[in-house]
Amino acid sequence: MGVRVWINFLKKYREKIKSGVDELKWDILALYLARKDPRIPFRSKILIGLAVSYLMCPIDLIPDFIPVVGQLEDLVIVPALIGYAVKIIPPDVLREYREKAKVTFREGSPSYRRGLVIIVIVWVSILLLVVYLIGKAVGIIS
Repeated sequence: MGVRVWINFLKKYREKIKSGVDELKWDILALYLARKDPRIPFRSKILIGLAVSYLMCPIDLIPDFIPVVGQLEDLVIVPALIGYAVKIIPPDVLREYREKAKVTFREGSPSYRRGLVIIVIVWVSILLLVVYLIGKAVGIIS
């Protein structure tokens, strides 16, 4: 019964979901462009930089193969992060950058090297911490 409900929901709201995903894509690109604008507060720039870097990075902080949490990140956390970042930008600035995004990225997509470096550093740090804690628990590290 639950699967049928989801199928009916998806059929009913298919176009709305597709347009929402398309709008989200342009918002991400607009945030990427707006991250250096002087009209945006510094605190907001940090959040935008983290959000855009994470979203453009091909490596997830929480891998999708981890049951529930991996998918939850993609379905809830990522759109919420983008939604919050969009809300903290003044509306006229956001409108300007949405238009710039549509013009700029018709030719190609932005580089995500910085985001990749940040995610790799986080994963290596977590791995080193786990190795340290295991080594301490086993008695290899004193």
